[in-house]
Amino acid sequence: MAENLGNESVKSQIQRALRTSASSGDLQSVARLADGLADIDGMDDHGWTALMLAARNGHDKVVKLLLEKGCDHTLLNKAGQTALAIAEFWHHPAVAHLLSQRTQGAHSSGSSSNVVNFFGLSPLDRCSHKRTDELWLKERLRDQSTTLLLFSHSSPYVSWSKERKCEVCRFRYSQVEFLFEKPESEQPITVFLGVEDVTVPQSRQTSITGPASSGNDPGPDHPAWFAVDVGDIPPEWLREVQPNAELLSERNYLALMSVADNEAGIIGQARALLSWHDRYKFCPTCGGEMRIEEAGYKHTCQNSECRSLKGIHNTSYPRVDPVAIMAVVHPDGNQLLLGRKKQFPRNMYSCLAGFMEPGESVEDACRREVLEESGIRVGHVTYHSSQPWPMPSQLMIGCLGYAVSTAITVDTEELEDARWFERRDVAAALQAGLATGGTGSQSGGRQSLLLPPRQAIAHQLIKAWVGMTANL
Repeated sequence: MAENLGNESVKSQIQRALRTSASSGDLQSVARLADGLADIDGMDDHGWTALMLAARNGHDKVVKLLLEKGCDHTLLNKAGQTALAIAEFWHHPAVAHLLSQRTQGAHSSGSSSNVVNFFGLSPLDRCSHKRTDELWLKERLRDQSTTLLLFSHSSPYVSWSKERKCEVCRFRYSQVEFLFEKPESEQPITVFLGVEDVTVPQSRQTSITGPASSGNDPGPDHPAWFAVDVGDIPPEWLREVQPNAELLSERNYLALMSVADNEAGIIGQARALLSWHDRYKFCPTCGGEMRIEEAGYKHTCQNSECRSLKGIHNTSYPRVDPVAIMAVVHPDGNQLLLGRKKQFPRNMYSCLAGFMEPGESVEDACRREVLEESGIRVGHVTYHSSQPWPMPSQLMIGCLGYAVSTAITVDTEELEDARWFERRDVAAALQAGLATGGTGSQSGGRQSLLLPPRQAIAHQLIKAWVGMTANL
């Protein structure tokens, strides 16, 4: 115990020295102290990091170095300020330019084209051009470098680390070859997810150039990933291969929030596709049997007379359900509208959200949902970012909406409560969530406000608003 306390004390001293050196612009000391420091974003009592202090004093070379070392530029101090907001307020254009390159102008406009939310970050190149190459797919499925993720009725097989973090089980073809020994008509549904993009470095940044389809032929040094629906295979059969394998139940899907960000993106892709196969087994046009094609990304009706085979139709591809989710800003700019549903944890409030309707724009969906649920009228709407949400197939479209009225009338069929929250209270809840792992802010020893965890796009929308017009 004493040794642990001693190590913690040394770590705190190094972090304090790093903040002091960053504040004074001592580049050499910052470089020396940052090397080997696991938590380079250590905060002082006011929530200021080394990056924020360097930004405050205009030390652009120090800021550049800290960013290269992996400092998180999106963090907020206790006043709800980001490093970029601090640099802009104190008129340090060189520093602001370095930081804005990371955020793509998110601070000034309320939108962020460079934000990649949880379930949206993946290290895989989807290689869509290879989905019709059946010989290549068969060869890659059997390759010993290939990773197979196993699902049963849309639930993945996982294991738990000593820290009780959820880790997705990775199988090799040789371990589960018995699954593929059945006749072709009884083969498990197998979806090609992509290949590892070895050109994309793994880092602590929340954005990369993004998973895409490069169009190039991936060589053997790019391991492939597949998802396999093992259906009703008894779990004990798979435990013989991996003793710690456990099927994650539908009721425990919040546990997926603890997986690594890039791993969550792969799981989200796999779950959305396998859920589609599980829910839509017959042709939506004629009710006939369907054949799976293009590595799991297309259904084709086997009824030759079906009109879905004539002309252009979108009934044969995986569905995506768009949802508008919005942080609604009070006309005074210093309050945010948040609501809570009955099933939320105690004291939790979040952004309002709802499914888009046919023929509706994103902006109008935001205005309609807010009006229906809270009675608040919204004028201007700006886009922030999006988030795939594979529960089972939503795409959350995150926006900031600016209210033109303030009187709340709650639709009790949709919400239990909705209210305006002051900026200082929201900032305090964000800061408390960072410090306690999402347990909310404290007031007089009592929990006052709990916000969604960082993995939810609602958290990122709230965080963006708090940092937009920070009072420095």
